[in-house]
Amino acid sequence: MSTVQVHHTATHLLQSALKKVVGQETSQAGSLVAFDRLRFDFNFNRSLHDNELEEIECLINRWIGDATRLETKVLPLADAKRAGAIAMFGEKYDENEVRDMSLLI
Repeated sequence: MSTVQVHHTATHLLQSALKKVVGQETSQAGSLVAFDRLRFDFNFNRSLHDNELEEIECLINRWIGDATRLETKVLPLADAKRAGAIAMFGEKYDENEVRDMSLLI
């Protein structure tokens, strides 16, 4: 797996951990996935507390350490939305197919 793929997967892990720790109302606002780093932007109604950051980090490290499986499906955009996939606000998807990734936890 390339570092870009690792960083892309990390954005999914981070989004899942954020939603689990601080609530479903948090949403990804963008990201940068590059070979040497990633940046994850998100919306929330306040700054995260230190204990929440620690919990998010521990949760992601546990998922990685436990080799938690990810399920990846390629399906039509409409089907992905019906199945609960989260589309980024303003992001344009090909109407044909999208890749949906979810943690199997």
